[in-house]
This record gives sequence, C-alpha cells and structure tokens, in this order.
Amino acid sequence: MQKRNVYTLSLMTAGLMAFAAVTPARAQNTVTNVRVISMRSPAGVIAPDTKYAGLAETNVSVGIETPGVPCGNCVRQAGTPNVGLPWPVFAVGSGTPLTVSTWFESTSYTGPCTAGIILKQGATVVAAGTYPFPGGCQAGYVYGVFFNLPAPSTTGFTTVIGTISGGANKSGGDTFINVQ
Repeated sequence: MQKRNVYTLSLMTAGLMAFAAVTPARAQNTVTNVRVISMRSPAGVIAPDTKYAGLAETNVSVGIETPGVPCGNCVRQAGTPNVGLPWPVFAVGSGTPLTVSTWFESTSYTGPCTAGIILKQGATVVAAGTYPFPGGCQAGYVYGVFFNLPAPSTTGFTTVIGTISGGANKSGGDTFINVQ
C-alpha cells in the first residue's frame, strides 16, 4: 500500500510541475468529444488531505480509441469498483484516434470542479480540453473523464497532462507518448 501511495504521489507531483508550466491563455480548448464516469469511492468520504484539500488527480493514460471502453464496473471477475480502459500505448502514429483517460478522487471536497488535459511538445501546447462538471464534484466519489482526440499532427515526444481543479484546489498527473 505504501509503495502505491509513493508512486501515486510521484505521478501527481510530476503532473503538478507540468501543469504549473502551462499558462491558461496558451491551453485553448481543442477537444470536443468528452465522456465521464463517476462511482462511489471504496474508501468513502475521508478526512481532507491537507496538501490536495480532498481533490487529487490520480492517473492519466493514453490508448487507441476503442469501442465500448472506457466503462465502469465492466471488467469481469475484477471486483468492484473497476474500470475498463483502452490498452495504454506509448508510441502512436500522427492522427491516430486516441482516448486520454484522466482519473481523480474527491475524498472530502464538494463543490465546482473542472477536469482537463493538455498535450505539450516541448513548450508548445498542441492540444487541450476541459470538462466543467455541471453539478460539481461530490465528496466520496472517483471520477474518470475521457477525452477523444487525434494524436498531434506534429511528431515527437509529447507530454500528456491530466488536471483537476475545484475552488482553490489544483492537482495534476502526467504520462508521455511518442508521436511518430
């Protein structure tokens, strides 16, 4: 358990550093196809995390867009809650249809929140999107937000950043793909 927490913290820290390097004016909304899953957290509502105020990005993955996934509680014999995701990829062809999955947990935060993604090649934002939750986030829930978009037309190493913000809270996580 402690090993998983350290891994999650390192992903969140890397994401926060990447998120801090992007100015809102540069991250234009270029993604329009968004889906959402929410499910009760197995931990339920817990005491607020003082660093993330109960709202934290936990995972970002990139896979080839696949019919039927992402889906919630759809993986047979996996126990619940569970999530079916497209198989993660790390090298993709330019223009390949992708699903960027970004997950976060609201352990004790209830209020307005917005999930987002940013794809960067070096300092250049090549794609970005946001999803403001119409009813906000609820404490004790896990959320998955899935952005479908084509891989960037420019090739090279690409940082994929997932973000969540609510009130004064901001958190991020990241992963990478190589666009060929």
